[in-house]
Amino acid sequence: MSVANGIRSCTDTAEMSWIAPQLRPFADGVGSFVPPVFDAYARLLHPAEGEGGSPIRWAEVAAWSGGTIHALVQWMPMARGRLATTARPFVAPPADGRLTPDTLAALCDLLASHTATPDLCYFGVWEGYGWVPQEARPPAHLELPERTHLMFRGPLGSVQEIGSHLGGFFRQESPSLMFPSDRSWFVATEVDLDSTYVGGSRELIGAILEDERLEAWPVSPTDPIDAGSDPINRSA
Repeated sequence: MSVANGIRSCTDTAEMSWIAPQLRPFADGVGSFVPPVFDAYARLLHPAEGEGGSPIRWAEVAAWSGGTIHALVQWMPMARGRLATTARPFVAPPADGRLTPDTLAALCDLLASHTATPDLCYFGVWEGYGWVPQEARPPAHLELPERTHLMFRGPLGSVQEIGSHLGGFFRQESPSLMFPSDRSWFVATEVDLDSTYVGGSRELIGAILEDERLEAWPVSPTDPIDAGSDPINRSA
């Protein structure tokens, strides 16, 4: 079935069978969500929400709280107001498991330039989301450690449409994972994390780190991702 313009359900998992064998054990670092087969990796921090829904960078929150921004920063220890003398600049913390539409669009602008197959990409949506109606679920399910994804395929340019018309609902969501047919990069937005991880070429990761629309840091497949992995802010 067609989910949106150009996005269709996958009928088998042949094109994604390479993923699970490469992953580290669940929650054992960045490589447990992005296969550790790429030259470089980046962590995208999901923006917090300000008044009127405006995006607030973690760096802005750190400047207010007296926390420290670094590659392994964790939201809660960083965002507590150590030195704050003014109202906090955010009304809601970063969202777990989803990129904002603007962040997703900026990321996809870069991803499209670093694959030979932008018109054939694969998108996974965690099967546990209640907004995906039963009749819209594709026959192909990608089984990964502790997570199963409903799989779709189509052009990268249609990624913003995933979820917006799914089963008659109007809900814009970002995929839990995506990768192109040529496997030149891989993007994972784990449902319980407020960051998205990307693996790809050094050129792609360099472009992500330099793009002013994104707040990103370089990471490695063995870097931890758990709430206790921020010794700098936890001890401050």
